[in-house]
Amino acid sequence: MNSYQCLACNSNQNHYLFTKNSRFDEPFSLHRCTKCGSEYISPLPDENRLKAYYEKSYFTTRTDRGYDNYFSNEIKTEIERVFTMNLNDLGFFNDSSLRENELQSLDIGCAAGYFVNYMKTLGWSAYGIDVSEICTDFASNRLQLNVVHGDYLEHKYTNKFNLVTMWATIEHLPRPDLFIQKIHEDLDNNGIVYISTCRCDSLFKKVAGKRWRYYNVPEHIHYFTLKGLTTLLEDNGFTVTTSFSYGSGFGKPGSRVRLLADYIAKRCNTGDMLVIGAQKRDEKATL
Repeated sequence: MNSYQCLACNSNQNHYLFTKNSRFDEPFSLHRCTKCGSEYISPLPDENRLKAYYEKSYFTTRTDRGYDNYFSNEIKTEIERVFTMNLNDLGFFNDSSLRENELQSLDIGCAAGYFVNYMKTLGWSAYGIDVSEICTDFASNRLQLNVVHGDYLEHKYTNKFNLVTMWATIEHLPRPDLFIQKIHEDLDNNGIVYISTCRCDSLFKKVAGKRWRYYNVPEHIHYFTLKGLTTLLEDNGFTVTTSFSYGSGFGKPGSRVRLLADYIAKRCNTGDMLVIGAQKRDEKATL
């Protein structure tokens, strides 16, 4: 046991799982919170060192940690397919409050800006922010989007947002609790946050064990359970309204094994990708 306090549920009770090396051959230990089941790596990488893992090759060279040319039309199409599926399952298209005029959205960890662009086509005033300069340059210059390069925790917004999203981003953050707190401040009254992340209490993760496809260290720092992420949100002024999981990682993409495993993952809510929708609580109404 180490002295780390779980950022999801604030418990300091944890146990060691195993050690895995980064692509730079640095050892990182995996630990699990005994209260909520969420996991994290130790030691936590410092911010300057972490930036080295998101160099250009992370987005342009296929590895078990990166993308095969993130800026290609094929990757763009696949990413759009996934977040459109997620939006549909979250009830986004049926929420009348999200079809009003002059709505504003912010995508944290927006990468090349594909979701920002999507929201723009829906008529939203869409913003994005990311720590990867190569990505924000692409979003700003190639796609002409309102995207900035920087650290969300340090960036100040004068406007309030109706929707904030973090698609496969929260697992990369050294301090996800601070991000949730700032999102709460940056949302309008009753604003909504959507979060997707790898789920470490999934059936398929348990079967895969140490070979789980999302054990990418130290790019992935935190691995949440549904209980852990729900606790983090509800302890910081949100009410979780919906959640679901999907994806298995079993078999080759497009194979019968993968299709069957993915069907089971979605149908039985046992997938290793977790998606949560939460609404900012009206604190005045609770007084």
